[in-house]
Amino acid sequence: MNTKYHNILRYLHAVIAIALAVFFISKGLDKFGAVKLRDKHIRQENTAAIVQKIIVEQNYEAPYGYDITMNTMRQSGFMKFIGLFQIIAGALMFLPQTRMAGLLLLLPIILNIFLMHVFFDNRAHENIETGRLLGVNIVLLLFYYKELAALVWQKKKKFY
Repeated sequence: MNTKYHNILRYLHAVIAIALAVFFISKGLDKFGAVKLRDKHIRQENTAAIVQKIIVEQNYEAPYGYDITMNTMRQSGFMKFIGLFQIIAGALMFLPQTRMAGLLLLLPIILNIFLMHVFFDNRAHENIETGRLLGVNIVLLLFYYKELAALVWQKKKKFY
């Protein structure tokens, strides 16, 4: 690979990684604001539908099950925990020396967000948005394939 192409690729990688970092730092900081419950579907006027769906049918599918799950995670403080790690991962991605660590830290967070939308929420536009973020993270990690391969396929040391 020629040097000019490699430098352009490195610059593009840095710009996209920093954009992803800024996005997740802002999303992480949002989680430390006032607790905003999802009340779009969980309302007094929906009481009969909620009781029928969840209590009688024991069906927690979206929208009610998703809203209840997200409200529970918000009120319990779990979302602040996730937000903290989003901020840490984003901060690590600003420096080239720690970018891979930030991307690796962010990977399970994005994967979890994506899978929660697929399995709990299942709104197509949310699946596409979160899937794109997951794809970007994976593509950015491919830049470090040699380092990651060396971590995974280390030669075993003999201790006898």
